[in-house]
Amino acid sequence: MCWLLLSLVAVAAAQGFDYFENYYNEIDIEDEQAEAKTRNALQSPLQRWPNPKLYYRISSEYSDEEAQNVRSALKTFDEQTCINFEELTEPIPSGQRYVYYKKSPQMCGTRVGYNPIPLFGSGSHDVLLTEHCLSKPGIIQHETLHVLGLYHEQSRADRDMFVVIDYDNIPRKYWSQFMAMSDKSTTTFNVPYDFESVMHYPKNAFAKDRNKPTIRALVNGEPVEREMGQVLGPSEGDLTKIRLMYCN
Repeated sequence: MCWLLLSLVAVAAAQGFDYFENYYNEIDIEDEQAEAKTRNALQSPLQRWPNPKLYYRISSEYSDEEAQNVRSALKTFDEQTCINFEELTEPIPSGQRYVYYKKSPQMCGTRVGYNPIPLFGSGSHDVLLTEHCLSKPGIIQHETLHVLGLYHEQSRADRDMFVVIDYDNIPRKYWSQFMAMSDKSTTTFNVPYDFESVMHYPKNAFAKDRNKPTIRALVNGEPVEREMGQVLGPSEGDLTKIRLMYCN
């Protein structure tokens, strides 16, 4: 399991920002080690959380507003899926696995799926969020969906049926960010390809020329430019996958 690198290019481009932050697990656009770091839903039950009730903790470095943004973002899963997030405020019981929302000056990212073996003796599954990421509920939900086991929508094993990637408009060191996952390790759960997924890159993600798309949709076999991806919140397709993973 690797730190998934989504770049906030996916958010920045969609929202018109002229800067980039880590967000595919999100890599910094200037990250020289991006290719080495990279690798739709995890197929192995061992990489899904063993119980739909997940405990979480919020860093004391968060402001009251930032902490409330996390709680509000997680409420969507409580209300629309069987996932139940319960905040830990008391000392963490020994051995308790929990999601830890931490502050980071540069990185927004997390590991994909459940890791049954805590790293370095820690029981936390860390989610790193910058001040900007903490201001966007959709980004918090995006990272939380990574925690639950979702990769990016344009990384689906069947994505070449729905999109075409313009590698000529992408720096070589970021080509790995557009790699399709294997159908041996991931599954779509037969959920239709979702251009509105909060897990989808925007059309000009990682573009050399921001005026030209790096991802085009295929319509009747022909590439066309269209909007894709958003940071408003999980789409119905995103939530359907979580229900299929945890609620049956």
